[in-house]
Amino acid sequence: MNKNRFLQVLRWELLLSKRQITTMALTFFGMVVIPQILTLVFRSSSSSAYTMGILCAIALFAYMLCSGALIFSSLRSRQQRINDFMLPASNKEKFVARYLVLVVAMPLAALAGFFVGDVLQYLLSLMINSDAAQWATSTLTEGLNNNGGIFHFYTNLNGEPSPVEGFFVILLGTIVQHACFLFFGSIYHKHPLVMAILTWMGLGIVLLMIGAFAARILAEFLHSGYTITLYDAWWKALYYIVNIIIIVFCYRFAYHRYTRLQVINNQWINK
Repeated sequence: MNKNRFLQVLRWELLLSKRQITTMALTFFGMVVIPQILTLVFRSSSSSAYTMGILCAIALFAYMLCSGALIFSSLRSRQQRINDFMLPASNKEKFVARYLVLVVAMPLAALAGFFVGDVLQYLLSLMINSDAAQWATSTLTEGLNNNGGIFHFYTNLNGEPSPVEGFFVILLGTIVQHACFLFFGSIYHKHPLVMAILTWMGLGIVLLMIGAFAARILAEFLHSGYTITLYDAWWKALYYIVNIIIIVFCYRFAYHRYTRLQVINNQWINK
């Protein structure tokens, strides 16, 4: 990968996505400022900053999960694909640049809009009613301070709480979900985000049904007097191995699709 050439492609991708990046920043800016202004107008003693901080955090997390489905969103039309093919860069450089714009630049724009909006709403709250002044950012800081409660459900081999290990387990599961949306986005050409969400919901329902069926069979075995020994270390190893395999497969598949995209493609599937 040529560094200078990659930076040029990255600048090109940022230029093409400047409208989406601006919209992302303004959306999170408005999510913090507008509700607080309306709250101060109708109920000057109240504040919506904390609540909107929670909603913004959830919205940003949801975007991070689903952003992979948008990997082909800039290559929908024939002219867009022609322009992409004519860029003087390798397919790998184009793919990485596109991915960085979606997964890094867009969330950074959202955070920038959120923080600017938080400062503005706090200053407006001080001007109108200082008792209603509240930072939306406090939601994030409190969440970081209390994250131990989220990860203490996971235990190590000795049965003692291991928040660090639990953090990596949840992080790996989150990356797997992101990789799955990247995989779905590389399959569906028309309405990739909607189709990816619907597919993910369908798979979730199927997995729940399989899990319920397996739990029923396991309960029947235990009720019949069988003894089943489950080693925690084996389950942990299986969890890590399966998740890593899924992540590698999804990223390789998406890269394979991106680098072999044609000017004329199937209406629904990226062949």
